[in-house]
Amino acid sequence: MTVTHLGESYDFPSANREERYGGDINFYIQWEQHLLYACPSAYRAPVDMVLRDFLENMLRPDYAAHPDTAKVDFEKCEWKFDQKPWQPDLDKTLQENGIGHMDYLQFRSPGLAGMHGVGN
Repeated sequence: MTVTHLGESYDFPSANREERYGGDINFYIQWEQHLLYACPSAYRAPVDMVLRDFLENMLRPDYAAHPDTAKVDFEKCEWKFDQKPWQPDLDKTLQENGIGHMDYLQFRSPGLAGMHGVGN
């Protein structure tokens, strides 16, 4: 989207820049075919957090209202990083997996197609 401004320049630093997170990052995850959660969820986490710990202790509890959540096997999920196929190492940190501030992850859980199998 084009931005028009008045004056010589537009010098306005983002309030969401990484240095404001005290060593943490903000990133987004979307669970495909589970549109009960219609948009990606935003998370703040330390870069040295192990991905498996993040998934089990932050993401899974957030999605607990969905009946498929307890059945998700993150090892079998199909992953995308910035909309490209990606295979994370669940036992490495977010940083070691290359996950940075404002990145976008998606996962699909084979065999789980949402409530009543209709993608919600």
